[in-house]
Parts: sequence; structure tokens; C-alpha cells
Amino acid sequence: MNPLKTLMQDHGYQLGEDGRLTLGEPADASMPLADMPHADLADRALAENALTPLGNFEVLEVCGKDGERFLQGQTSQQLSLVDGELAPLTTFCTPKGRILAMAQLLRVSEERLWLVMPAGTAEPLRVHLAKFAPFYKVTLEVSSELSVLGLLGEQTLAACADALAAPALAKHDLAMRSVLPSPLQSSEDDEAQTCALARQPSGDTPRAILVGPHAALADLATTLFAREVAASDDTRWCLEDIRAGLQWVTSAQTDSWLPQMLNLEALAAISFKKGCYTGQEVVARAHFRGQVKKRLQRLTTAQPADLPAVGSKITSPDGKSLGEVLQAAHDEQGRLELLAVISLRDEEIALALEDGTQLERSALPYAVERRDPEQLKS
Repeated sequence: MNPLKTLMQDHGYQLGEDGRLTLGEPADASMPLADMPHADLADRALAENALTPLGNFEVLEVCGKDGERFLQGQTSQQLSLVDGELAPLTTFCTPKGRILAMAQLLRVSEERLWLVMPAGTAEPLRVHLAKFAPFYKVTLEVSSELSVLGLLGEQTLAACADALAAPALAKHDLAMRSVLPSPLQSSEDDEAQTCALARQPSGDTPRAILVGPHAALADLATTLFAREVAASDDTRWCLEDIRAGLQWVTSAQTDSWLPQMLNLEALAAISFKKGCYTGQEVVARAHFRGQVKKRLQRLTTAQPADLPAVGSKITSPDGKSLGEVLQAAHDEQGRLELLAVISLRDEEIALALEDGTQLERSALPYAVERRDPEQLKS
């Protein structure tokens, strides 16, 4: 049994048939956070400083001395920036510039990179990249030994760094640290157990992911719970993704979007200063010629409403389809917050869901313009 899942069940989580950990019953995952069946669970899920197991993410390991050179020709990110202090986002594209997969890049040693990705997307990417791997000294493996924890609140991030006996994370976007937890240092006969702590884009609540072996993360979670960090789950994490304007590409959404349609150039996931990579010509043309006709937008409701399914249409007053829902969650009062890709033809037109629920455009926490990853540390 995964020791992290065992620990979480001891702290009030329920394990669903799909392996997902939720606070309360798994069937309650779509209800508003404030309406969770037990008041103490609701209070914990809403806490400013909290942690949540992210079973909806997995890790693709790229190992070998050619790892950086190998990925440089496949990804939109400048790999020289992935230096163990910066963990930028990136995309892998088709020759037509559509996103095959999306990841956060973490360097944990000179010859080892972790690609943190939505569950179900790492193995297809591994198969795709394996076609090119024979030309490089690299191995590709979807790890069964690593888990991902989400950390919410600056105090939680600081407590985690302290528990790892590591300096606090830098304040700049997507800062990271890779460390060997001192309580878990291996014997001379065992491989060292590395953990990595990396910031993620956020709205008002700072947040990061912690990646490492199951047992190491269980020990660290125990330490954080003892420091009064509350328990939360991926329902809250989804809401924070929406507030951050961050849309992860899932297995159902591959080959659907140009990176700019998800505002990824505004999240510093695209380097326009690096050399060629698969899909680079199309991505660059879309940027320099302004050919993006629809983009990711954050939408909300003024009143509580039912949660729409991913793929639900966004319509105009006359019923014309203008876009689709990519991600949706309830806020603390049961109102909707969602991310949708919407046509840019008429930015003033009223928007609604297919069931007639009226939607309002809400601000994103970033300017929708090019942000070079080379400037992230400055």
C-alpha cells in the first residue's frame, strides 16, 4: 500500500475506485466547498494554508547525460533555464503546433529531469518521445515511485522548506529547490531519495507542488499536519488553477489547442529565443502574425449554479457557440468559476452556458501578452 495514501486516509480522506483521494465521500467531490457534509472538513478544505494529494498528476522521468539536449528539440521551453532553481512550464507540440502534452520541468540532478504532468498523459508522451530516444543517451520512464502533493499558502511553503532543511523558495515565479530530506537520507547501499519543491502559477494564494517518493512525502505530510497545515483535496486545487488562469492539457484535450490559445506565452511556457523544436514554426507564426482567434478566459457566475461538464458550450444570446468549458469548479459560496476557450471576435457580447446560466468575464492574474521565460528570475 502506498504509505502516502494510507496517511491521507488516516486524516479523513476517502479513496475512490479511481485511486483519487477526496475529503468526504468521493461522490461529494463536485459540491461547493462550503457545503461539504462535515463542517470540520469544509473548514479544512477552505483553509489558507493547506496541503492536498494530487493523484491527478504523474511524473515522467528523463534520465541520462543527453537529457537536456534530447528535450531541447522537442519542447517549447529553453532547457538551459531548467537549472534546479527554476521549474518552468512547457508544451510538446505536433508539427502543426497543436499541444500533445504539457508539463512542469524540474531538474533534480545533473542527469535527471522530472516532467510533472496530468495523469494519463505521461505514457503517451513517453511513447512519442521514445521514437527519438535511440539517438541520445537517455531513458524515459513513467514513475510508479513518485507522488505529488499540492501546497497552499506561503506559511505552508515555508514550513515545507524548513522540514526539508532547505532555504525558503525564492519569490520569483516557478522557483524550485531539489533536496535530499535529512530524516530520510539513505544508507550507502540505497539510492538517495530526492524531493523537489516548485512554485506554480497562482492567483491570490501562493502555492507549490512537492514531488518525491511516496514514503518521503508521507513523512513530510505528517510533519506539516503537526504544524497545523490543514487538509484539502484536488477540488480546491482545481479552483486555484482557475484563479491562476492555468489550464493543464489532459488526455482528452490533446491535439486541440495552439499554446497561445491557453495563454501559455503569458505563463512563460514558450521561448521565442531558442532554436527549432517540433511545431516551432507554427507557434512562432501565430505569435508574430497575430493569428490566434480564440483564447483562454476566466468566467464566473453571480449566483450559485450547477457544475458544467468539461466540453460544455459557451453561447451567445442567440444561441451561437462561442467556445467551450475546459475546467470548472464551485467557489466557497457555490458560484461557478471556470476556464473556457472563447472566440475573440466580439469581446463585449454576453456569454452563457447551454442551460442559460449567465456568465461574467473575470480578470486573469496576468497580462495576456508574451512573457519570455529568460526573464523569470529578473
